[in-house]
Amino acid sequence: MKFSVFVLAATCAVSGVTAQSPPPAFEVASIKQNASGSLNANAARVAGDRYRAENVSLISLLRVAYAVQEFQIAGQPAWANVDRFDIDAKMEAGANPRDWPVMLQRLLADRFKLTLHREQREGPIYTLVVGSSGPRLTAAEPSKRSNPGGDFSASPTQIIGTGVTMAEFAMRLSRSMGITVVDRTGLTGAFDLKLTWPVDDQFVGRGASASPTIFTAIQEQLGLRLQSGRGPVEMLIVDRAERPVPD
Repeated sequence: MKFSVFVLAATCAVSGVTAQSPPPAFEVASIKQNASGSLNANAARVAGDRYRAENVSLISLLRVAYAVQEFQIAGQPAWANVDRFDIDAKMEAGANPRDWPVMLQRLLADRFKLTLHREQREGPIYTLVVGSSGPRLTAAEPSKRSNPGGDFSASPTQIIGTGVTMAEFAMRLSRSMGITVVDRTGLTGAFDLKLTWPVDDQFVGRGASASPTIFTAIQEQLGLRLQSGRGPVEMLIVDRAERPVPD
């Protein structure tokens, strides 16, 4: 029951889905174990009416299906970040391709026997606010706003966003920094942005112990500021998960 309620809540936030309509699902899906040993992985590749994931762990699939970061997931079995899988799934006729995260949630429940729930836990956070000199952001053209979650290109020392909201940017910062970042800028609309920080700033130790250079970069390049504090951190708690039976 926990999973059913959670899927409904997540479904309501996805394009074209209401609380009254059944959540969308893949028409057919193949899951196979990947034993290549490759370091290359992609958990969010959508083309036409197909969703494909290559060489991905259950943790990676949870991250993209529920829009959380790895540090927000707890309770998973040891194999969840070790075993790798390939998924090839076809969407139902007339399905909105933007609804693939909810389809993936249903697939995980069916094939991985996944049940989970959310919890709020107190922990360290950063709050993203506008700096004293005002934001230095470029408003995006409406045509650039194409994907839920925003379009990002990132490396260990750079984040480039195209047509992204501040909430989406805060979420991407959370992933890079390994700590929850909450948007409190009050800025609406979508933006094009580029953030670059020094190569030696790798956030070793995560959170408050990270090198401060990214904070300077955010102020100087974007006119924003990160404030440290404590607050509720949303956690995704895995109650049950099983290895899928390969096709």
